[in-house]
Amino acid sequence: MLQYLIKITDNTFIPVIIVALLWAVISKLNASDSKKIVIIGLVLGFIAALIYAILKRNTGFAVREFYDLGVIIPWVIVSVPLLISIWMLKIFPNRFWKFLFILLSTISIGLVIAQCLPNIMLYPFEFAVGMDTIFNNDYLFKCVGYGFALIVILLIGLFTYRICDRLADKFVLAIATLSLIIFTIQNSINILQIFIVRRFISSQAWMMELVIFILGHVNFFIFIFMAIVLFLALVLYIKSKTTSLVGSNPAKVRKMKAQLRKDRRTSLLVFAGLAITAYTVTRARYIFEKGVELTPAEPISPNADGLIVIPLDKVNDGNLHRYGYEASDGTVVRFIIIKKSENAYGVGLDACDICGATGYYQRGDQVVCILCDVVMNIATIGFPGGCNPVPLKFEIIEGSMVIRPAHLEAEKNRFK
Repeated sequence: MLQYLIKITDNTFIPVIIVALLWAVISKLNASDSKKIVIIGLVLGFIAALIYAILKRNTGFAVREFYDLGVIIPWVIVSVPLLISIWMLKIFPNRFWKFLFILLSTISIGLVIAQCLPNIMLYPFEFAVGMDTIFNNDYLFKCVGYGFALIVILLIGLFTYRICDRLADKFVLAIATLSLIIFTIQNSINILQIFIVRRFISSQAWMMELVIFILGHVNFFIFIFMAIVLFLALVLYIKSKTTSLVGSNPAKVRKMKAQLRKDRRTSLLVFAGLAITAYTVTRARYIFEKGVELTPAEPISPNADGLIVIPLDKVNDGNLHRYGYEASDGTVVRFIIIKKSENAYGVGLDACDICGATGYYQRGDQVVCILCDVVMNIATIGFPGGCNPVPLKFEIIEGSMVIRPAHLEAEKNRFK
């Protein structure tokens, strides 16, 4: 349950807030067509996500990193003219800026939805992994966590839109502008991460430090957007408590009172939603992850011939096996082995290029990165890319796996 409560929150909170803020901006600048623009954007994003999800589920053709690049690079390109069109339309409300704003807003909403929706579509197919039947408590709890998180996040997005609708235009435009800039920065870091993993660029020290910081602080951007939404809700709540009830007749005063009560309820509901979100990404994440501990690496040393030899019958059970080799400087270099098929083995360091030497663990039939919770495709272990373990060279000789210590010595700096 906690697993998918956390996953849905991680994947949907920021995109939903971005869509809510864009919807609010569209309503304030082009109220007559706001729903049409949002619906078209949602449909375009849904179609793109559905195509990718179908390909990912049924073929080996779809690669998530390339799909993400196809979505977030256009966002980074579109974001600047979008921000310009928002403020130009506010200052110069002519047909050109209106057309440009509508076009860019529609594309932007589609890109946000296309970025977050594939995971939402694919998660339910993971629920029954490792189960003999779906009729058990584990499957039910996963469904509850998935559905509850989705409902909470969507309601926060809806109430955020309603809050913006009740606040001053320039104030909302300023908050939306700040949020779009932050979201663009986050996507730019995602692009950098993919470029490094795929070796499209040679990584610099500052690049790795930035990416590792973001991976090590998974809640960083979520907390920023939680603070933005909290600020909006506080402003509306204070406004509802301090607005003077002045009207030309009692009926108008009663209407104002009702609206102010509604504003307070909306703010309080957002406070509650944010509290749930904060609990999910902090305490719930801690509870879920604290039970994940690396099994101790089995010490292993070279034989008389200076080779590390592991009989295959020790690693043929389909489980993840972890070994530790003590390098010449005393550093323990960990590596993992798992049998992938009848005649294939996945062998790699217990580390990857992005998450470092945090390691991998086995969850049911899955191999998972302990830092970012990415599930490895076991068939790809032993190949570079993504969050896969760094490949380690080996040979199969007379029923044993042979690894040369020199290959481990060359990687010892990863484990310091």
